[in-house]
Amino acid sequence: MTYLVIDGTRVVSAHPTLASARSAEAQGIGRSTEPGPLLRGEPAWWARRNGHAAELGLLRTDATDLGFRFELRACQAPAGSCCHRPCGTYATWAVSRRYGLLSELAAFVPLSWIWVGKRSGDPRGDAQQFLDEGQALVDRLAGGLREPLRIVERLPADSRTLDEREQAAHALVVRFLAQHFGPASGPGFVAVRPVRYGRDLHLRLDPSGLPNLPVCGAILPGRGAEAVGIELEVRTCDQCFGRAPIVPPPVLTAAEFDAWTAYIHQPGS
Repeated sequence: MTYLVIDGTRVVSAHPTLASARSAEAQGIGRSTEPGPLLRGEPAWWARRNGHAAELGLLRTDATDLGFRFELRACQAPAGSCCHRPCGTYATWAVSRRYGLLSELAAFVPLSWIWVGKRSGDPRGDAQQFLDEGQALVDRLAGGLREPLRIVERLPADSRTLDEREQAAHALVVRFLAQHFGPASGPGFVAVRPVRYGRDLHLRLDPSGLPNLPVCGAILPGRGAEAVGIELEVRTCDQCFGRAPIVPPPVLTAAEFDAWTAYIHQPGS
């Protein structure tokens, strides 16, 4: 269990003990003195006074048993124009009872934060597949951003700069969240699926009039493997990802075109 310091509805810090959470709170926001209902013998939260209104100040992460949920939100405002108090231009990328996993995923998404409040749950964010794949992705990305010790004369195993690795990690987290929290399939729905051929990552539309062909139209040997969102050393196809023109242009239905352009214009693509 973790104790969270809340400012408005934004989680500003997390602490292993109530004492450390109170210490952090007292240094900036002000003390929360009004206890909420008991949960297993201890208040589930504490409120602080803001004028005549009481607002959430400290929260136990297991207060999800009382209807609280966490959201991973990413700012959509122009750079430098938002202070998140509160942010009015954001996208909610994930909802879950699991604060720890959302917080670890948010570490790879610039200008993101964790919101908390009472809201309906989302079974996608509590599904075991999401939790297992999310933790595996976090562990993989965290390891990829650490600089391992090496012999000075030898070249590093990963020649990318730290900025390049951070950008790649950001893109993988965005795609992972889109995979689990994207719109559900329905009549006329077109899915955009990253498909890996060797070290090259292409995009394929499903369903499509050209099944097995990527958006760029390249004829690729063999059958591609669907990318699960945790490969680090891949080269994205500039044509499939909208960074270079496709000649001749692909002939797409309106649904296919809308799905493709929405995918390549999402943050991290």
